[in-house]
Amino acid sequence: MTKAKIKNRCTNCSQYNWHEIEGKHSEETDPMHDYHCGIDHLIVKCCGCERVSFLKRVHDYEISYFDHENDDWITPVSDDIYPKEIKGSLQSKSFPQVVKSVYQESCQAYRDESFTLAGIGFRATIEAVCNDQSIQGKELSTRINNLASKGLISKRDSARLHSIRFLGNDAAHDIKIPSKSALEAALIILEHLLTTVYILELESKGKLEEVIEDFDLFVGLLDEKLENLNPGTELPLPVILGKDLRRISGSIKKIEDKLNALIGQKKYTKINFGKTSKYQGSKEELLHYIVQ
Repeated sequence: MTKAKIKNRCTNCSQYNWHEIEGKHSEETDPMHDYHCGIDHLIVKCCGCERVSFLKRVHDYEISYFDHENDDWITPVSDDIYPKEIKGSLQSKSFPQVVKSVYQESCQAYRDESFTLAGIGFRATIEAVCNDQSIQGKELSTRINNLASKGLISKRDSARLHSIRFLGNDAAHDIKIPSKSALEAALIILEHLLTTVYILELESKGKLEEVIEDFDLFVGLLDEKLENLNPGTELPLPVILGKDLRRISGSIKKIEDKLNALIGQKKYTKINFGKTSKYQGSKEELLHYIVQ
């Protein structure tokens, strides 16, 4: 026997699919004593992903209207689907536990349409990130600015985070319920923050070339390059680094001055000072280093 089907949004695969009706109970309120509506309680199975859901469909007879074009009465229908559609798509082992917990609880509040709690929770997630990253400041406004100053996010991202701060403050102090559209935008901004601070670092580490801003990281790169050179080889630093010279952030001269100070103090002994001369037609004379 072929099962009856209805079109409905699936909260699992997020598609507007056909659903098979596995079970149905219908009832109608008494128009003489109650608000007149019809209610269908249905168990439905998505024909795409086969997710089984409960659907409550309400036919609102009180606001039915006549459609002159089709010569028929139109009754507005509203649906409630359970389980609710999941909000918050990020799953990462790199999240600290407290950040992960606040984020997931906030997304659950949003999914369950507890919009005030969700607004407060999104703000609290930013606080949790600041705590984890040791961002200083008495007020969240200062800490958000310091996230940008520390280079973890851009200034434009910081301006967007202030919007979530406003939303959370209004929900907590003024008991102002955020709109669904506002929370949807806030979640996108929040997940961008989490992706930038935690996920991108984890996913790119060791897979992509990274800009070197820390002197200790430069020393690590130099050590790798020197391992491939024979003792007694004499070359200028840009030649030793080769293509990886482009990874150095800022002035290579400042890096070289710091390196020279360590060599002079015999705190870095893998190379020593060599001659100063032009290298393969360079415009300026370059300090060479001898591999030890």
